[in-house]
Amino acid sequence: MLTSQHNPPPDSTEEPFRYSRSETVRILHDSSDAAQPLQSTRAFARAAGVPHTTLHYWQQRQQRTDAPAPLVAFFDSPDGLAFLKRLLLALHLVFQQAGIAGLRPLCRFLVLAHLDAFVAASYGTHQQLATWLQQQLDHYDQQQRQQLALTMTPKTVTLCEDENFHGAQPCLVAIEPLSNFLVLEAYQPQRDAQTWNTAVQTALAGLPVTVVQVTSDLASGLRAHACDGLQAHHSPDLLHVQADLHKATSLPLQRLCDAATAMHLEKQATAQEWQQRYQQHQAGIRTPGPAPDFEDKIGWANTVVTYWEQQLSQQQQRQEQVREAVRALGDDYHPFDNQTGQAVCAQQLQQRLEQRVATVERVAQEADLSEACRQKIAKAKRVLPRLVATLVWFWHSMQLLVESLELTQEQERVVNERLLPGLYWAGAAERGRTAADKARLRGLSVRLLQGVWSESGVWNGVAEAQQKVIKGVCQEGVNRFVRSSSCVEGRNGQLSLYHHGSHALSPGKLKALTVLHNYFIERSDGSTAAERFFRQKPADLFDWLLQRFPDPPRPAKRARQPVKLAG
Repeated sequence: MLTSQHNPPPDSTEEPFRYSRSETVRILHDSSDAAQPLQSTRAFARAAGVPHTTLHYWQQRQQRTDAPAPLVAFFDSPDGLAFLKRLLLALHLVFQQAGIAGLRPLCRFLVLAHLDAFVAASYGTHQQLATWLQQQLDHYDQQQRQQLALTMTPKTVTLCEDENFHGAQPCLVAIEPLSNFLVLEAYQPQRDAQTWNTAVQTALAGLPVTVVQVTSDLASGLRAHACDGLQAHHSPDLLHVQADLHKATSLPLQRLCDAATAMHLEKQATAQEWQQRYQQHQAGIRTPGPAPDFEDKIGWANTVVTYWEQQLSQQQQRQEQVREAVRALGDDYHPFDNQTGQAVCAQQLQQRLEQRVATVERVAQEADLSEACRQKIAKAKRVLPRLVATLVWFWHSMQLLVESLELTQEQERVVNERLLPGLYWAGAAERGRTAADKARLRGLSVRLLQGVWSESGVWNGVAEAQQKVIKGVCQEGVNRFVRSSSCVEGRNGQLSLYHHGSHALSPGKLKALTVLHNYFIERSDGSTAAERFFRQKPADLFDWLLQRFPDPPRPAKRARQPVKLAG
């Protein structure tokens, strides 16, 4: 019987030393530099601290690269490698992370651009890069929040909040509307008040920020979160009020208008037919039987056409009345009159809003709309007291802010009558519906602000620095009047498009989209949402990532083609 023999395991081999691509490119570039003194390859390798065989292998790989020699020489230089890193990061950041392009189109781009000779173009390689990039974006956000919070001036903000459903769990979204900064955007298991409280408190942890108002729809969880969780005022979204009125009237009135149009066209055709038959009868072309009373037939047909023409005009007028009333809700819901700039009190606002809704109710009654349509109108009408309550809250908060400035009675008059409405309409003018509305509101703002600080005897002894403080406090106050949460509704639409394009949004991808929205996407003035929110410029995101971006992976070795024997 053979005895079993135990063979000891071989000694573990040492992990082979690998040079980074940056080191390889630098050594190759130095070896081919014409400024270097003439010396053998072996001597240069010894001076560079690499084995001669390793340097020889690098040179052979460079010669076998399937690309023009000038391009090979460029990309195997420090400048070429730096350009390749910047290009690869820009492709991933702009098209794959911030955009809707997938990894396969990105790989295809590298192949079509003949860059696959210098950088790997496989799906797996770029999937690893995309995962690494999402992790780095998360690290960047955490680092910048901590640094910017240390020097951030304390501020009070309004949050526009809503949920979005494009996956197994609801996505909670909260935006500061003035800066468009995404305070919260994350998947949560539920959307009740307690979940909202925890999510918002976690998102604001470490930031000198106090939430004084939440603007959203009338979901019970959001209202409880605002009033009980944040101890803030809840402001209803005007956009939802207008949407309910639109849903209640738009389609039913359009059906009535279409029916009236069809009947009008039908009766016109009948009248034309009788007119044509009468002309044929006069021309001698007659049908068998007694001739009809053409004048009576034509007169009756014209009467019917006139009736349906009036019906069509009436239906169109009703449509226009409702459209104008719903649009006018947005014109009326302001703390200052958009014609004179005077302050609007709660009673005035209530009368204006009720008058607009009364017009919609009257049209619905005249058009005999269904009970379901009238219930939607009643639902929108029930929100009006909440809108008026928001105006009351706004004026109360403005009174506290103005009193904190410790102004004289005459100074307070100038602030209330000119400075506050002027600053308000300067910002609201940019949200006007048409160019004419924007120009008119800008002119109103200019007239109100003109000469505010030069009124005789009002601001004597008030330094320019103190005037800036007064203006800043007033600007913060008028920014508190937020009429709708359209910013968060727009963000929900963007997320839905991202989800539709990629069929799924992982938590890592969602976090990357949030960071890019806050720190990467710029307005026309070049500012990011983070810069406007923190009131200081964060570190440049692209440069931060570029400093940490790894060397571009080389393409895999291509398999040698088998040699075909002759004959």
